[in-house]
Amino acid sequence: MRHNRLWFFLLSSGTAVLILLIFTDWLPILRGPAPETAEWYWPYRLRPYALWLKPALATLLFWGMAAWWLRIEANGRTVKVGLWLLAGASLLLQLALMNADSLSIRDELINRVYSNLESGFFQPAAELPDLGSSLAHYPALMPTFSSEHARTHPPGLLIANRLTIDLLARFPALSERLAYPAVAARCIDLWLLDRPTAVSAALLVWAIIPLLAAALTIFPAYWLAKELLPDTAVKLATLLVITLPALLLFAPKAVQLYAPLSLFIFLALYRGLQNWSWRWFFLSGLLFSLATFLSLGNLSLALLSGVYVSGVYVSGVTHHASRITHHAIPCSLAFALGAAALWLIYWLGWGVPPWAIFQTGLGQHYELVTHIRRYSWWVVWDLVDVLVFTGWVIVVGFTAVLLQTFRRRPLMPVHWLAVSTAVLLLVLDISGAARGEVGRLWLFFFPFLALVAAHWLAETQPGWRRQAALVGMQLALTLALALAWQPVRAVAVVAQRPSFPIATPETNADILFGDALRLTGYTVRQDTTALDVTLFWRGERGVLRPYTVFNHLLNEQGELVAQQDNWPVNGQWPPTCWRVGEAVVDRYTIPLPDDLPPGVYTLLTGWYDAADGRRLPTSAGQDTTTLHQFTHP
Repeated sequence: MRHNRLWFFLLSSGTAVLILLIFTDWLPILRGPAPETAEWYWPYRLRPYALWLKPALATLLFWGMAAWWLRIEANGRTVKVGLWLLAGASLLLQLALMNADSLSIRDELINRVYSNLESGFFQPAAELPDLGSSLAHYPALMPTFSSEHARTHPPGLLIANRLTIDLLARFPALSERLAYPAVAARCIDLWLLDRPTAVSAALLVWAIIPLLAAALTIFPAYWLAKELLPDTAVKLATLLVITLPALLLFAPKAVQLYAPLSLFIFLALYRGLQNWSWRWFFLSGLLFSLATFLSLGNLSLALLSGVYVSGVYVSGVTHHASRITHHAIPCSLAFALGAAALWLIYWLGWGVPPWAIFQTGLGQHYELVTHIRRYSWWVVWDLVDVLVFTGWVIVVGFTAVLLQTFRRRPLMPVHWLAVSTAVLLLVLDISGAARGEVGRLWLFFFPFLALVAAHWLAETQPGWRRQAALVGMQLALTLALALAWQPVRAVAVVAQRPSFPIATPETNADILFGDALRLTGYTVRQDTTALDVTLFWRGERGVLRPYTVFNHLLNEQGELVAQQDNWPVNGQWPPTCWRVGEAVVDRYTIPLPDDLPPGVYTLLTGWYDAADGRRLPTSAGQDTTTLHQFTHP
């Protein structure tokens, strides 16, 4: 008992020290060896206290729910309810952590997917001229992509993004409904606004999919823990997986898809080994094919799986070890066939061999990353990054299980998982394949570190209170990283809401343009040189197009003699940025020509789409409304 209390003290004190170093930045080198150079580093940016509340409350809610789940009896109904509640809490926590970077969670969510420096797959996918021909020439296209991420990856993620756009294009009503949040977040971005509505709708969809993948990771984590670990460790293992800082912080990024996918790959492989079932092996291989078609980095899962299966083969850990020799060859072939499936389809369908993608992707990675970062530095700091983004609790627990393998015989499946994961980690580190930011790049195998760690932690820290404290340590570390570091930097130009003058119209009006833009009044003042016009607008609903206001002065023959056309508020605030019900005070100065002949002149206003010149009709069926008429002497 005293031994266990000592370990608890070391776990809690180590986590506390790590959190203190993160918050205070007393050890800046923890963030990377060379800030402000070509070497990777994590920026230190302590958030204002006003942004701490929502992340802190979401963290407490998650922790309270985790403690409840650890305490209750593990029957089928409560386990299922707990899993779904925790998945929802994970989704809420991811969104709240984004609030540390932006007051608008919606804007931060969209901008992270949109930014080429962050996710980096959406814009290249939307810009593909034709999916079929693009896939046929994909290796040649890779170096031309605007995003560095897309340049180094196989076509899986671009296909997924593009198919989402094409699918939504078939459902215009659904696309319009989904597009509003994305358009509002990117309300001055002509790249997005000038594209079909389905593009904006797909942007929202791909802002949500990774979040859901991270939240639903709880299910394969629980199922695999049930297979590998004793019942006393299953809940703790599940919670350690879904509270991995890397899983919660790198949202919404494609890497969040890889964590559950890796767990499913290993789960299918484990079940195949238990029964030497070629069907499970084929399913595992097929999932592996999908993982590698999304990212070449996932190829390293083959090393983890190979070491694990070899260890099981040698030690005869499976329940049916006597059947190994008879079934090993067909099961291996089934896995290989599944692993090659998507690549073979791509090769046969579009004529692109897998090695062409590998050669180009790895070449681009070397050019963009490897050759500009020092190998000697990152052999050490890759491991530091693993510590930070998995947590002190998991690193200690994993190391303890790994050390057990040197003196325990026979080895259990969890020990072989520890060995295979350690081999993978060391090979990736020593190879220098990823230099910096491994907290993101290596997320695909971090869940295995957590599963292994739970085996030892459940033995040394029994009881729901101790285990809830361990989960709390992980969540506290995640919160510290979200509030003090900047793991995700969505570099994207966004609109700043202007301040409107306090004013009331001299003439009231009630004219609706289209179905969303209402003119509630106006003021027109005239002198000998210009017309000063103030328009009072109200947004009735979201707008998907950045319509332009026109103010046209016409003579008696209907000819244009003066005008001012631009987005409202001096071109700063197009209607795509307006909130529903927002009042906008919009001022214009229209110079009168020096040689303006005598006559009657009429000032008209309205809206048009600059892309095609189409004007918005009023509720009366006209495309303008008269504001002012005067006689020039």
